[in-house]
Amino acid sequence: MRKFLILGAATIPLLFGTALAQSCTVTIGSVMALTGSLGVLGQQIAKGAQLAVADLNAAGGVDGCTVKLALSDDQTQANVGVDAAKKLVDVQHVPAIVGALSSGITTAILTSVTAPGHVILISPASTSPTLTQLGKDGKTGGYFFRTAPSDALQGVAMADYAYTGGLRKVAVLYLNNAYGQGLSDQFVKAFKGLGGTVTQDVVYNPDQPSYRSEVNKALGGGPQALFLIGYPGDGTTIAREWVASGGPQTWLLPDGLESQAFVNDVGPSYFKKVYGTAPGTTDTPSLATFKKEFQAKFGSLPTQAYMTNAYDATVIVGLAMDYAKTTTDTAAIRDAMRKVTDPNGQKVYAGANELQAAAGLLKLGTTLQYIGATGPLQFDAYGDVAGPYVKWTVTGGNVKETGMITVSEIEKVQAELAK
Repeated sequence: MRKFLILGAATIPLLFGTALAQSCTVTIGSVMALTGSLGVLGQQIAKGAQLAVADLNAAGGVDGCTVKLALSDDQTQANVGVDAAKKLVDVQHVPAIVGALSSGITTAILTSVTAPGHVILISPASTSPTLTQLGKDGKTGGYFFRTAPSDALQGVAMADYAYTGGLRKVAVLYLNNAYGQGLSDQFVKAFKGLGGTVTQDVVYNPDQPSYRSEVNKALGGGPQALFLIGYPGDGTTIAREWVASGGPQTWLLPDGLESQAFVNDVGPSYFKKVYGTAPGTTDTPSLATFKKEFQAKFGSLPTQAYMTNAYDATVIVGLAMDYAKTTTDTAAIRDAMRKVTDPNGQKVYAGANELQAAAGLLKLGTTLQYIGATGPLQFDAYGDVAGPYVKWTVTGGNVKETGMITVSEIEKVQAELAK
């Protein structure tokens, strides 16, 4: 158990859900990519966490204290992310960190900072199956959670989407990190299991001036489409070189490339046919509230993944602190994460009014089921959640979501593959 000293006056409780004046502060850490190859996505994802903090404070804060978000930029680099996490833990003494986005950075922070330091790490966007395996191997101490489903699901969802869409021969180009490797492995296994052919499975390293060699290799075997796994930046360079080399302009694109900026940078006309997937959201009252509040606070709501996941991750940390009646006992907060997402608990939703009502229930020791902007969230033994996947494409030059692949549909494909 890790104990921290929080400076300030004694906390002032909420009475009947009404916020009183607060003279203490609790800091929740956050490490996200605000620059680098994931920066174009991370800047919007961070707004989800910022909106959650605003709602928590409007609802009376956490354990009687005003909530502050200490947001650090990992620059989409693992060493920078680890240094930022160490500062949050060792200097600012945060009990929890929301982040990171890249699975490789999250893994580095988890194994070197938060798990050994007994600090909660909850990622809104890291999807590598490696993170599940770390839990199974007993290397997380139960301090890791995520509000986005594992790529063990996305690989199956993408394979089924492509195969039922008529594709039989697909090349894969994937980023050499935990996210790219994990998603590639899951897709290749599932697509072959369905009867498709993976013509090439090519890895690439980030920050290269050119990817001509990797593109030429991926073109071998006459693929109908390219599954490009990566982030904007390097992904833009690869996509341009793929088109320039005569590659088919039919694309499989995952969550990391669900970005209008990426499409604009490559050139919308080159996306003739796009099979896109990204973690989706269940249509609940929380989603409507999130959309309304996000637009009111930030002016627009871009079409991309993980903003709702960041909101939910931050809210859950706040609710867990209130349930545990502590902002310092990280073991108690860790255990409370499942007490505020219990499917048998009292249902509460997103937004300041709902969170204020939740605070009143928590003072009575009530177990909650927080139904978030991404939908109902239930953590398994390794901190994972199940969730649907949205289908997206590029229409008229714009990124557009077109449908949903439900959890039950993914499970059905998994069952078929297991036969």
